[in-house]
Amino acid sequence: MPTLTADHVGHYFGRLLLFRELSLTLHAGETLAVTGANGAGKSTLLRILAGLLTPRTGTATLAVDGDSVPADEHPLRTGLVAPAVGVYEELTARETLRFLARARRVAAPATRINEVLARVGLVGRADDRVETYSSGMRQRVKYAAALLSLPPLLLLDEPVANLDAAGRKMVASITESWRTQGRLLVVATNRPDEAERHDRRLRIEDHR
Repeated sequence: MPTLTADHVGHYFGRLLLFRELSLTLHAGETLAVTGANGAGKSTLLRILAGLLTPRTGTATLAVDGDSVPADEHPLRTGLVAPAVGVYEELTARETLRFLARARRVAAPATRINEVLARVGLVGRADDRVETYSSGMRQRVKYAAALLSLPPLLLLDEPVANLDAAGRKMVASITESWRTQGRLLVVATNRPDEAERHDRRLRIEDHR
């Protein structure tokens, strides 16, 4: 079972302080909403929790079944959907997932790729280049990539950005299934209705 721990985490850019002394522990099946104004540091915190950015102070640790995940493997054990995460426009969705499946050592990749394509509603366009996709479809590719390896930790930055009503329903289904599977979920959002759906809430401005 996974656990995510932030221990006195702080970060700043130059003289701009984003947050400090931020500590939390998230246990299997728990969900956390990170809230705050634009530019407050929500996206930065998610990158730290994903193991993609080293905080200026403190540590962020992911553990599975009581064993800490090594720092170099932390990003590979995390699914991240965020505006800053790019997509390979020259590839098809299926080609993108094949590439990621090799990088993440996904077992039975063909089967798993078909499963996530169906999960995000892209089966009918899976073999078209991503450059032909709408912004909402590109967001769905990001979800497919994040879910591909069934990571213990899923991080969503503004999870319903660019999505229509059907896409928002898809996200709600994904987040609920993540909870019931005993995995970890952290969502950064400016939407009060979205934040209220989660077990716990963390306001970035409370850590300055």
